[in-house]
Amino acid sequence: MRSVIVRPRLIVALLAACLLAGCGSQPSRVGSAALVGDQAIPVSTVEQRFDAVVRDRPRLREQLEQQGREDDLARQIAAFTVRQKLADVAAGRQNLHVSEQEVTEWVQQQGGPEAATEGTIFTPAEVRSVARSLLLMRELGSKHLSNTSVVFDYTSATSRAEAKRKAQRMARGPEQAAELIREDKADGGSAGSGRELSAANSPSFAARTPLFAAEPGTVLAFPGPGQRSAGQWLVARITERHTGNGEGQSDTPSLGRQGAQLTQAFGARLLGLTAQRVGVELSPRYGVWDPLELTAAPEKGQTTGFRIPEGSSLS
Repeated sequence: MRSVIVRPRLIVALLAACLLAGCGSQPSRVGSAALVGDQAIPVSTVEQRFDAVVRDRPRLREQLEQQGREDDLARQIAAFTVRQKLADVAAGRQNLHVSEQEVTEWVQQQGGPEAATEGTIFTPAEVRSVARSLLLMRELGSKHLSNTSVVFDYTSATSRAEAKRKAQRMARGPEQAAELIREDKADGGSAGSGRELSAANSPSFAARTPLFAAEPGTVLAFPGPGQRSAGQWLVARITERHTGNGEGQSDTPSLGRQGAQLTQAFGARLLGLTAQRVGVELSPRYGVWDPLELTAAPEKGQTTGFRIPEGSSLS
């Protein structure tokens, strides 16, 4: 058999060429505010937005400095930038489009760039970028509001620690989930299995819950609506998720004047499913990613709750 001699210099040259070409490369965490799937959001993008908004509103900078809340603004900007990227990913996967004319009309409906961004974390110069993302979320919500339903098993908890413990147990599989539910029901707790929810039957609820934005097998734990301070938590394991054929815009229920807001809010919620599928990593400089509210929390103990995909665990 013929032997081939590969010289060290050639190896070095090949490695260098591969690195320059990005062979086997992953998105770099260095200099990234966040990673959304295989796409990096540079820290410079968040910093530029931060600098622009405080430059545009000098009084805001003074208030933030006095209250020591500059980090809060940076987190809000980083989180929205991640949601924008998630909206782009979802739109690309589902062939959703927003025209420049639609963006222009939205801005005009808000009263122009200044009125549209007044009291927000954005400047008038960013209004079209923001509008495009919000309209993509609306398109996503309109596409799926009428045909999305879930089936889940559930139990309850009275503290974050108990909710985490039960969520971890349910995430071990359907047998453990069923056993936990039997135990809690025997103790008189609120628990059950096979509960079905349709987004179309309660659009306002659908726009406020993460239940419709999780893969089957995922366990979610979060406070009930308005119950965060009351210590009432829902721990749910999604067993089924149905979306029909995704062509349900014409069947979307009548939502009255709040229709656009509800479909946009529901679409924003559905970004949680995109985030679960592609993965989101937030730079520690902005805190930790909240996988339920799709925002940035100062630290792990301040997230809204827990999302545990099937076969995963919490640290």
